[in-house]
Amino acid sequence: MTNRFALWLPVAILVVLAMLSFWIDQSVREAGGRNIINQKEPDSIVENFLAISTDVAGVVRYRLAAEKLSHFSGSKQTLLDNPKLTHIHAQQGEMQISSKNAEVSPEGDKVIFSGQVNLLRPALQGRPEMSLQTSGLEVLTEKSEALTQEQVVIRQPGMQITANGMHLFANTRVLKLKGRVKVQYQNARRT
Repeated sequence: MTNRFALWLPVAILVVLAMLSFWIDQSVREAGGRNIINQKEPDSIVENFLAISTDVAGVVRYRLAAEKLSHFSGSKQTLLDNPKLTHIHAQQGEMQISSKNAEVSPEGDKVIFSGQVNLLRPALQGRPEMSLQTSGLEVLTEKSEALTQEQVVIRQPGMQITANGMHLFANTRVLKLKGRVKVQYQNARRT
């Protein structure tokens, strides 16, 4: 009988070790599954957000404000609710971009506005006010450029322009329109 016990003891120990290893493996997998970052829940939220970017001399280049900023660390995604970007240029004045939503790239060098995007260049030094509406606009903050492949509508007093895309160079205020550009002038008052 002791011979049988001596034969089965190592097998029994191996079976117990195998079951213990299986149980530890399952426990670790379950705990790891609970710690996975929830991609749909932000890890941080900031209300009444304001960021200011300056050049090397400390002169303000632009301000980015939003009612709410939500950051998702798993996807490195940053979403803004009701954002407003104000580009500031000493000679060209201010230009404001606002929309319902925006997404900021992980590096912070790109802001993609979506949902009723409005761009406003206030009147300055004899230039009339200009407004632009589109459904999506990509702003390259480091290059001070904005572009879209969506339809744009540009309005100035006495004029309306439509196009299928545009590229704006904010520092020079040069605006390149793309595809099916149409200009409508309103007649001046006749006396």
